Amino acid sequence: MEKVLNRIPVIRYESRLRITWDILTVIMILASTAVFSYRLTFGEDHLDAVYWIFVVLFCLDIAVSFVKAVKVKLDVIEDRKGIARHYLKHWFCIDIISAFPFTFFLEEISHAVAISNPVILAFFTLLRLARLTKLFKVNSVFKEMQDEVEVNPGIMRLINFLFWFAEGINFMALGWCLIGASEQNRSSIDQYIRALYWCTTTIATIGYGDYYPNHEKNVELIYTIVVQIIGVGMYGYIIGNVSSLIANIDVAKAAYLKKLEEINNYMRAKRIPANIQQKVKNYYAYLWETRKNVTTWTMFEDMPHTLRMEMSLFLNRGIIEKVSLFKNAHDIFIREVVQLLEPMVFLPNDYIIRQGEFGDCMYFLSQGDVEVLVSDQQVARLGAGSPFGETALIQGEKRNASIRAETYCDVYKLSKSDFDVLRSKYPEFDAQVKKVVEERQKDTQAKISGHKPEEPS
Repeated sequence: MEKVLNRIPVIRYESRLRITWDILTVIMILASTAVFSYRLTFGEDHLDAVYWIFVVLFCLDIAVSFVKAVKVKLDVIEDRKGIARHYLKHWFCIDIISAFPFTFFLEEISHAVAISNPVILAFFTLLRLARLTKLFKVNSVFKEMQDEVEVNPGIMRLINFLFWFAEGINFMALGWCLIGASEQNRSSIDQYIRALYWCTTTIATIGYGDYYPNHEKNVELIYTIVVQIIGVGMYGYIIGNVSSLIANIDVAKAAYLKKLEEINNYMRAKRIPANIQQKVKNYYAYLWETRKNVTTWTMFEDMPHTLRMEMSLFLNRGIIEKVSLFKNAHDIFIREVVQLLEPMVFLPNDYIIRQGEFGDCMYFLSQGDVEVLVSDQQVARLGAGSPFGETALIQGEKRNASIRAETYCDVYKLSKSDFDVLRSKYPEFDAQVKKVVEERQKDTQAKISGHKPEEPS
């Protein structure tokens, strides 16, 4: 038996299967609570296909929980004994009570023995209600889903609120039916629908007066008062929090709009020319469209060195793969380079390098297109992955050409001091740089003299 159990794989904490099962668990709890509470209220709790489907699903949830990885604080438990130990301590009792087919055994007892004692009947009703204990597990499932699913926390809180709001409406509507306030001459489903209607209009404080409590029955009046008080609380919560939840659904977009508003106010106050204002707006719009954040490059500064290194490797992997200087480079070299690269953005027609200025850095083009200008004449075009500006650093001279952005360009800057350190520490990199400089000079001279070799990429 143990060998058979060991063949069943453990469901990893971040796996899609686990996420899917947690979503199904929430739907299952919502549906089972609505069905069983409705049946118990109207005395229609009996053994049928629907009843056994939920029993099987609840039992399956128990089985899955024994092979489903769990997270305790920051530690993920993925060994079977650890998972079983944690599950037995926390949710096993709740799950076994909700899955146990009490109705089946109670009906068997009722068929065998006629029971009229009200205390025993009340106890039997409590046993039937035991399956609703699954509700205690909902918040835990939502918490796990928030860790697993890449969804804005505001959306997850909104979904959680809607779940409990639906459950509250359901139980209050059934309570209206239990106290006899519904139209008793109608079928159970008709009574339930009209009770939901009364409950919704009462909680929303927009009651139309077509359904109201019997003024001769204190229990109905008291129940209505309680529902109205709960409704006022819910209404206040909705007004006070849902707007905040919706506003926080896209925190990055809100931060971007706030930043843009501050910049616009500053530029208007300083009477910045309209053409410069438009360029500034275009710059931040480009950052938003490509990164969905205007502080991408500074938001990881408080991370530890090793974690920041992993983030840098991931974010800069594209440029590393494109640049010929970095091809076949050793992993240690790559790790050192990514820490030295400084990301920058240039707008169309911006000069990245101007001919005649002293070179204090070189660049790597990650995205976009630039043109190489000599005496304001285009001699070459460079695309993603191209390095430029290294000639002046090697020869210690002024820039012999200008580089102008043709499109929005993402580039990475490497300072001269860092450049010299890399050349001295890694001879293979120094050789690659010299080779690129020689090829670039040949191409430039050929274009100036009227030849048209293949443009560099």
